[in-house]
Amino acid sequence: MVVVGVIGTGYWGKNHVRTFCALQKEGLVDKVIVCDTDESRAIKIGDEFGCQYATEPQELASLGVNMVTIATPTPSHASLAIMMMEMGLDVLVEKPLAMNTEQAKKVIMSAENTGRLLLVGHVFRHHSGVRKAAELVQNGKVGKVRHIISERLATREPRPDNGVIAALGIHDFDICCDILNGAKLHKIVGVATESKIKGIEDHASLQMIFENDIVGFIELSWRSRIRGKVRSLQIIGTNASIFLDYLDHSGLWIHSHPNDGHGQEFGGFGAAPRERIEILNGEPALTAELRDFVLRSTGQRTGPTLNGGDVGIEGMKRVEMALVATGFENQLNSGQENE
Repeated sequence: MVVVGVIGTGYWGKNHVRTFCALQKEGLVDKVIVCDTDESRAIKIGDEFGCQYATEPQELASLGVNMVTIATPTPSHASLAIMMMEMGLDVLVEKPLAMNTEQAKKVIMSAENTGRLLLVGHVFRHHSGVRKAAELVQNGKVGKVRHIISERLATREPRPDNGVIAALGIHDFDICCDILNGAKLHKIVGVATESKIKGIEDHASLQMIFENDIVGFIELSWRSRIRGKVRSLQIIGTNASIFLDYLDHSGLWIHSHPNDGHGQEFGGFGAAPRERIEILNGEPALTAELRDFVLRSTGQRTGPTLNGGDVGIEGMKRVEMALVATGFENQLNSGQENE
């Protein structure tokens, strides 16, 4: 039997439960068990989705669980991932993999020592639009990439464990590196502003400086009260530019302007003419990610992964770069008691 455990039933953990239950209806998963140390929440989520519940992660192996996803607060990611792999379970742990690279290295070492599958929740690696954008860039459709602009804006209360850089920016850092397919990142610079929680930033404006004069501009906010929730990507090239709404899995737009053309046929000095590229059968990124996890854990899919431990630790390194650059590096020392 394919039995999946979901540890942590907050906002994102609940999405994991919902998605696995949908995969259960497809016949890909036989059973879903939710786990949360808050018993009332575990019962509530279990009742809502018709799942068995547990309150201690240590119980899961005895309940027949083969694989788990970890969607708990960040300080517990490393310790829970190690515990689960040592119990013989395959693991997908939400990003960031750990609070710092030293913790992340211990998780990677545990995966190597136990031989368990370790994936990290860099969910946009599985976004159909991001995959198509990466393909178009690598096939030369946009020419030379000049810069990338990624915006991730919303309104919410700050989190006590980490700010927008680790919670949001980690996605954008990874997307830029994914799109640029190995281009060397020299440094991350920028500024961030502190929330009402000391040491936790809730807005950041960052630049990723790559080789060949390519720059990634990253705007992150939990204070966005004008445009609401924004999840957008622009890739500006010499021959064409791409616009992608991360909330849209059905396609993207490509604007043609060969050799930086700005004549009338290329929109003058306004927007270049655009073409919609539809993506057939594009499913939500979380569904694609969790489907991949199940298929790999059960041996139905092999080969290189999109979001293995290597992606997780590189993501942690970029977060460290950004936190140090903006003066919020004290977050990296949090959660040491969870190692």
